[in-house]
Amino acid sequence: MTLPVPRAAAIVRRHLIAAVAVTLAIVGALVGVEFSLASAEADRVTRAAAARVAKRVSTALAAADFARDDIDPAALDARLEGFFAAGSVARVKVWHIEGDTARVVYSDERRLIGDRRPFSSALADRLDDDGVVVLDVPDDAEHRFEAGGGELREALIAFEDAGGAPLRLEVYVPVFRDAWVASTLSVYVPVLVGGIAVLVAVLVPMSVRLARTLSAADVDRRLAIEFGLRSRERERLRLGRRLHDDVLQDLAGSALALEALASAPDPARLRAIAITLANDARTLRGIVDGSASAPAPRIGDALSDAVAPAREAGVRVDLDVVVDREPDATTSRLLVEAVRELLRNVIEHADATRIEVSLHGRPDAVALTVTDDGRGFAPGRSATSGHGLRLLQRAFADVDGDLTVASNADGTRVEARLPAETADICCPAPATML
Repeated sequence: MTLPVPRAAAIVRRHLIAAVAVTLAIVGALVGVEFSLASAEADRVTRAAAARVAKRVSTALAAADFARDDIDPAALDARLEGFFAAGSVARVKVWHIEGDTARVVYSDERRLIGDRRPFSSALADRLDDDGVVVLDVPDDAEHRFEAGGGELREALIAFEDAGGAPLRLEVYVPVFRDAWVASTLSVYVPVLVGGIAVLVAVLVPMSVRLARTLSAADVDRRLAIEFGLRSRERERLRLGRRLHDDVLQDLAGSALALEALASAPDPARLRAIAITLANDARTLRGIVDGSASAPAPRIGDALSDAVAPAREAGVRVDLDVVVDREPDATTSRLLVEAVRELLRNVIEHADATRIEVSLHGRPDAVALTVTDDGRGFAPGRSATSGHGLRLLQRAFADVDGDLTVASNADGTRVEARLPAETADICCPAPATML
């Protein structure tokens, strides 16, 4: 019986699919975490940069006299050209404090000049305490020209112009969050993907070997179950033969004897019939409760039965059995099952014309040799790769025995050795040998 083992290509394909899924999940999680971290870091850096830019811009504008009505916005634009060109400033507003209101006296966006808003004493206190106040840009009418132009932070600073007029500078600085995320991921992602690729390359061969081992173990388990079922059926047939040959014959003979004794009672014959029936009752009771089994035949007779199917298939089988004493039941059962399965595989796969089975026994051990003139194993295939042979080798090793196989184009030779007496074991499952 040959059961399929997963192909390496299928295992590698499943691993690659799993690796891609894991990589995408990890990269997605990394992007999410990094976006959150980068947002916080970008905001921190932007606020610090906004404060520095606001101080520099206020220094650049402090030489102008914003109280004059003829102030030249273009000249002020020229002073700030470097900030705009570098992308460090997105918008500039200069507010002139006039009592309880503030009016825009300069902006690079001309439509804002002349806008007014109430003077905030709370903001003034914060400016006095911190020097520079950095805020998020709200989406309102005052910031109508900044909304939608990318994320910004506004920095406010108090200063005086050349004439000593109190002013408020409002500088809008862009937040470069996307650049932070892209910069970080450009370092992390290649390392992460490369590391996972190396890990997959290392684990795939190991997983292929593990999958094959597990699959082979599953094959062994199923073969062992199949063998157990066949062994049970053989035991049932042996018990049936015992019932037919012994118990039923005794019952039939006892019935005839009792009928004859009905007219001429004979106490001695009645006692003999009673003993026979008592023995048969014990036999039946043992069969019912599972404590009885059919007596094992002699090893020579058992091996003759085991090689009979090969002879019936037209293969010449030479059987040579020489034992000093009968091996115990467990050893005999293992030897017979080994011969039965080896010959079955030879018949099915080896295309042999002759098989030699030799069993030589000494007081302490028995040696079994099975040789055929078939085509042997396929080129390049290990002699121990068959599930049946592996199970036989394991069963022999479990009772301190051994089994070796040699095969070439001229045939196969199996040599096995077992102690003459062994502990009770479960015989191995049959399997395809070649």
